[in-house]
Formats: sequence, structure tokens, C-alpha cells
Amino acid sequence: MTDNSPPFFVLTGPPGAGKTTLLEALRDRVRTVDEPARRVLATARRTGNGATGDENPEKFIAHMLDTALQDYRSAQGLTLFDRALPDLFAYCDYYQLSAEAAAQAIVDHRYRSPVFFLPAWEAIYQTDEDRTLSFAGARAFGDQVRAAYRRAGYDMIDVPFGTPALRADFVWQAKKP
Repeated sequence: MTDNSPPFFVLTGPPGAGKTTLLEALRDRVRTVDEPARRVLATARRTGNGATGDENPEKFIAHMLDTALQDYRSAQGLTLFDRALPDLFAYCDYYQLSAEAAAQAIVDHRYRSPVFFLPAWEAIYQTDEDRTLSFAGARAFGDQVRAAYRRAGYDMIDVPFGTPALRADFVWQAKKP
């Protein structure tokens, strides 16, 4: 079966698994798109618009959906996304909200399979102002993310633990043209 989706690839997994660091290690090889949730949270902090999981989960997810759609529509050529539309299934599950608004976007905007999944890695896990889950909570959310991508019809490939350079080489070699 031929994959007719654009050459858009995804890094995903639980919070704190090294996605952003890996994305940075690949920036000299491929166009990259930063994680929507962090950008939505930064805007919420700057503007006080309430689009956070703590203040208004529905608004938080709606803003992530809008951001992810804008990212998808503006991407050109080989692009690597730090999280993507199917992650919204996991966020909706986490906040116990309907995924109806995201579901059609997930069907209509496909990425390449396999999706690169970074498993939970306790040795590098750190909390910060956006990442407040315990390691156990992050690992559990990672399980929800994996289930979300399977629900959306994607194959997954686990990125092995290692230095950012080794992980970047793994992703670069494993991507399909």
C-alpha cells in the first residue's frame, strides 16, 4: 500500500521523554515544528486567556487543535512535528472530554507512518512550569498517547534510549522517503 500523505513525520510520547531535545538535534537535517501544547501554554501565560488544562481544558484542547491545524497547513516538504493532531485523542482522554472536534481533523490530515514514539525515560525526566506530572503520571499519559495513535491508524516505532545524536541518527535512518 502506498502512503500518499505528505512527507510529514511525528515524534511523540510521554512528557519528558526527550522529544524536544531530539527535535533540536534534527533541525539541521529537516524542517521542524515545535509542540503545540507548549506554545498554547506560553500564549496563555502571556495573555491570560485561560487556555490551560488547569483553567479550561476545553479551551486548551481547542487552541491546540487550531495550532496543530495551522502547523499542518503551513508545513512544506519533509517536516518533523513534535506531537501532532492524534495527540489530541490522548489529551481528550486525559481530561475526559469528547474528541469529536478533533476526530475529523485527525482523519483529514494524515502524517507518515510509522510515528516515532519516545518511551518514558526516568533518568532524564524533569518537571518544569508546564510539565507538572510525576514520572508515573507522565508514563501513564504516554500510554494514552500510544493508544491515541493506534486509534488513529498509525504504526509506531520506538526510538531507543541514547544520546540525542544517536536518537537523531535512528530517526533519520528509519524514516521512509
